[in-house]
Amino acid sequence: MRNAEENGLAGMSVVRSDPVRLQVAAKIREGITELRFRPGQLLIERELCEATGASRASVREALRQLESEGLVHSVPGKGTSVAGVSRQEAIDLYEVRATLESMAGRLFAQRASAEQREQLMECVERLKRNTDETARFMAIKDEFYAVLFAGAGNSELLRIVQTLHRRITVLRATSLSVPGRLGVSTEELERAAKAACDGDAETAARRLVEHVEAAADAAFSVRDEADAAPA
Repeated sequence: MRNAEENGLAGMSVVRSDPVRLQVAAKIREGITELRFRPGQLLIERELCEATGASRASVREALRQLESEGLVHSVPGKGTSVAGVSRQEAIDLYEVRATLESMAGRLFAQRASAEQREQLMECVERLKRNTDETARFMAIKDEFYAVLFAGAGNSELLRIVQTLHRRITVLRATSLSVPGRLGVSTEELERAAKAACDGDAETAARRLVEHVEAAADAAFSVRDEADAAPA
């Protein structure tokens, strides 16, 4: 029998504060984000129960939640596995992401309050201090986007991008796994944030498109290297 560490399950024990299913979902989502759970990997309910200390019912509810986010895929009779993203799906997702983020940058430059502009730059400073820990970096980057889209003042845009970001969790983690990418990503976001906070809508939009394109290049470089590696 494989142990918890071999299956990416180490450190997943949950506490009894928030609803257990939400904690379990968060732990699995974190494992997917950190690439401890790889695309295609089967998630065995019994092992998840043992690792988290949660009941099978809670684990199943968590897996259903993650399936609704597009992070896992369930096949009757075969179980639940980490969802993969084909190359064409990845290209499509990055195209949509570039469009949405550029729109957010443009609207932020036009609509954001002084407080939101200050918050965006604070997020950039925090990113600079956390370029050595991917999970922490991604959490702060999520806050950056939360401020960016809130400042854009379009609730539908925010709702759509939240769904998209959940869908591309694995792609984001993959791109950030490239050595030095966290620092470069921070520089790209800082340029975009400065333009947005200065009210330069077109430059902010262009900088965010450049950031997404660079992230796509990084993610595809990892995939291409993995495909080229000997079996």
